[in-house]
Amino acid sequence: MVMDISTGEEGRLAALNRMTTALVAPIESLDHILELARISIAPMVAISIVDRSAEIVLAACGANYRRIERSRSIAALSVDMGQAVVIEDVAADPRCANLECSPGGVPVGACLGVPLQTADGYVIGTLLMMDGSPRRFGEREIAMADHLAQLVMSELVSRQPDEVDYLTGALTRKTFRSEVDREYARAQRYDRPATLIFVDIDGFHRVNSAFGAEIADEVLKSVANRAAECLRTTDSLGRLGGEEFGMLLPETMAYEASQCAERLREEIGGLRFRYSGKVISVTASFGIAPFDPRLGSPTQWFAQADIALYESKKAGGNCVSFAALPQTADPVSDEGETTRPLGIH
Repeated sequence: MVMDISTGEEGRLAALNRMTTALVAPIESLDHILELARISIAPMVAISIVDRSAEIVLAACGANYRRIERSRSIAALSVDMGQAVVIEDVAADPRCANLECSPGGVPVGACLGVPLQTADGYVIGTLLMMDGSPRRFGEREIAMADHLAQLVMSELVSRQPDEVDYLTGALTRKTFRSEVDREYARAQRYDRPATLIFVDIDGFHRVNSAFGAEIADEVLKSVANRAAECLRTTDSLGRLGGEEFGMLLPETMAYEASQCAERLREEIGGLRFRYSGKVISVTASFGIAPFDPRLGSPTQWFAQADIALYESKKAGGNCVSFAALPQTADPVSDEGETTRPLGIH
């Protein structure tokens, strides 16, 4: 896959990832916005986000559907165009020829889609208003729809956690470390499996030096997005610092985690970035540390994953290594953080 960084898709997905925590639980205030849109503009209303592959409905009124492939989604039109989309006759509009025009089994005759846009300019979804018959949307209705879309974004932003890395959408190191601490205690108490994976982008500093911060940030966003897409809702992704990420997989055996790591390694290795007429590729190294009851502390678990990552780096990168059996000593620095072997980067 070759991507042009000017498209901004990876940045858009990272912006969406920043709000993942806010999107997990139902937001009651969205129902009030939907009702206002239904009374004022159209009988069927939906608030959707659009990820890499699908439209996912967060809340709906008068329509009964939850997920549509992005390639068949009317809502995705507004996301892809970055502006409001007005379709007065769905059946006659060529843009809708291959789209799903009967979500939940209710035919759509006309629709108005208004983008849900972040403060940094990324469109993460759509406020979609639909009517069963062809019709014209007036200027007042379009202006009101735009205002309601801003209200939706205000609600989502108000629930955006502070514990998220703004660039990549991953958890901050401190928050991720807290998740590891909690999972360590849970696995230890209930004798349950869990696995920690560290990921480091190979040669990232060379990419940064040769091509600058813009392409380096795009690489970071792309890797974080692919990692997030590999995980379940019960898993956690954190940015540990620079080009290094951590993945916490509760209720996961080592061999299952290795399958996840191998898939992600291949995905990252297959990425291509077009920049100033050149095509750039990257690889990543992985360190896997399954939970073991002999681990003396969460810090030792962190250290095991770090050492396994170092082994992958020492082997030349672009590979996956497992941690050795835990030692009784707890290898920590004076500040209580994992001691990183020299030369890991």
